Amino acid sequence: MINLVRSEVLKIRSTQVWFWMLLLAATFTTLGSIGMVVTAINDHDDGAPVDYYGLFTQSQGAGIALLVLGLLGLTTEFRHKTITPTLLATPNRWRLLAGKAASYALFAIGYALVCVALNFAIVIIWLSAVGVPLEYSHGVPGGVAKAFLTLVLTGMFGLGLGAMLRNQAAAMVLGIVYFFILDNVLNYVPWVRKGYAYTPGGAVKAFNSNGHIEGMPGDVHLLAPAAGGVLFLVWSLALLVAGGRLSLSRDIS
Repeated sequence: MINLVRSEVLKIRSTQVWFWMLLLAATFTTLGSIGMVVTAINDHDDGAPVDYYGLFTQSQGAGIALLVLGLLGLTTEFRHKTITPTLLATPNRWRLLAGKAASYALFAIGYALVCVALNFAIVIIWLSAVGVPLEYSHGVPGGVAKAFLTLVLTGMFGLGLGAMLRNQAAAMVLGIVYFFILDNVLNYVPWVRKGYAYTPGGAVKAFNSNGHIEGMPGDVHLLAPAAGGVLFLVWSLALLVAGGRLSLSRDIS
C-alpha cells in the first residue's frame, strides 16, 4: 500500500495541476480573509462586536480548490485513458481506490495547512497593524479545526463524485454547480428544505457553524455541528464506495 500511495503521489506531482489548485486555494483564502478583516475593522471602529470565529475560519473558503482536486483524481485517468495501465499495475481495483484516497488525503491535508496558516497570517498581521485586539476564544480553536477537516473531506467528496461519474466535464459541472449554486437554492425549496439538513451542503454548513447561520429560512433547522461533520464524512465515504462499485467494477477498456 505504501508503494501504491507513493506512485499516486508521484502522479499528482507529475503535472502542474496540484500547483494551480494550491494557488486557487490560497487565492480564495486570501480574498475571504481580506473581506473579513475589513469587516472586523469597520465593526471595531463602530463599537460593534468583532466576529473572531468568522475571521479565523476563512480557510474553508478554499473548498472549491479541494473539490476540483478530488474530482480530477479518477476522471483524469478515464479522460486520458491512463486507467488501463494503472489497473495493469494494480489489478485490485479497491486497493487502487484506497491508494488514491490516501494520496489525495495527504495532499488535502497539506493544502488545508497552507490555507489555515495563510488565514492566520493575514488576520494577525493586519489587525495588529491597525490596533484591533486579537481574541482566540468565541469557539475559534474548534472552528479552525472544523475548517481544516472540511477541506480534507471536501477533497474526498470530490474524489468519490469523480469515481461515480467518470466523465470529467460532468463531474466538474455537477460538483461546482451543486456547492455554489444549487446548495443555496435548495434550502428555499418548500418540499426540500425540511430535509436540507441531511444534504452534503447542509452537513457542511452545520459542521462549520458556531451556533447560528444567517441568511437561511427560519424553518430550516440544521444538525448540531458534530452531527453535521459525521454526516459529511458519511457522504464522502459513501460516494467513494459507490464510485468504486459503479465505476471501477465495470469494464474499463
